Amino acid sequence: MKLLVPVSYFFGKPRSEIWQLDTENNVKKLICSLPSSNKEVRGKGITGLSWLDNDYLVACDFNRLIKLEYDSWNVVEVVEDSEFNDLHHLSVSKNRIYLANTGRDSIDVFDDRLNMIQRIDGLSEQEWKQRVTGDYEVSGPYFDSPCSGLPFHSRRGPDKWHFNHVFKAGEGLEERIIATSFGARAMMDPETLEVISSKLPVQPHDGFVHGDYLWVTTVSGTIYRAAINQPLVFEPVVDLFAYAPHQGWCRGMYISGDKLFVGITAIYEKSNRTRWLKGAIEDSRSGIYKISLSSLQIEAFYDFSTAEGSRIFSIVPDLQGNP
Repeated sequence: MKLLVPVSYFFGKPRSEIWQLDTENNVKKLICSLPSSNKEVRGKGITGLSWLDNDYLVACDFNRLIKLEYDSWNVVEVVEDSEFNDLHHLSVSKNRIYLANTGRDSIDVFDDRLNMIQRIDGLSEQEWKQRVTGDYEVSGPYFDSPCSGLPFHSRRGPDKWHFNHVFKAGEGLEERIIATSFGARAMMDPETLEVISSKLPVQPHDGFVHGDYLWVTTVSGTIYRAAINQPLVFEPVVDLFAYAPHQGWCRGMYISGDKLFVGITAIYEKSNRTRWLKGAIEDSRSGIYKISLSSLQIEAFYDFSTAEGSRIFSIVPDLQGNP
């Protein structure tokens, strides 16, 4: 099984890479480095990756939507928008691209030519005005000061819903657009701002539809699933960090047959969002776990850790690299 893994870095000059991981032979190969822009943000880079069709993929970093050709890994098109901020994830369904514009608290919808069709706004007009003008308070070193003078598309700021992951559901969920929300700790319909699932004990991150279930990761390493009907009622399936040798931010996920692949990112700073961490931050790692769904045993850990602080969000199959 070959996977495509977007990797960015906490430290050093911002950069975005796509790696191919051969899970059978434990071989990692760098296959694409995205060109830089004049809008890079410290500690940020590529987060989302999805197949557009059999020949092209779409990716996102903090403030760009990018179309790539698989064979050459050339950038075909780049979309920049002054209201893009902290883009986290994208998915494709029926020639539509659904983009989690996390720092804008919106879901942006594009056609397959990367023309924007709709911005589904999770903020009121007044909330958006306060967000874009910097009319808010921050604490801690993570966020940029509202008085920094940075434009919105380059500013690290607070958000409300923190949409992490988005997809277009099928008939079982009335073909709704569904997003995971840090703020609500649940799945939401961004068009109505309705919470459509049970509330999770910790913040959810990525989701994946497999069989008759919607699976989600949570940052603390517990993976949940819910039968695809309304409302979505989640049950825990894997408490990964109860027995995994390495911990980290738990984000990306992919399922193929009996194999569950889960991505984690090393932690470099303790905060109120890392209270779940059981060990020392120095022992956290960045990489991908391979887990048997039948036994729930870890079969492999593919280590992507570096001194530059590698970050893993999405995991997708290499459609052309697999037989």
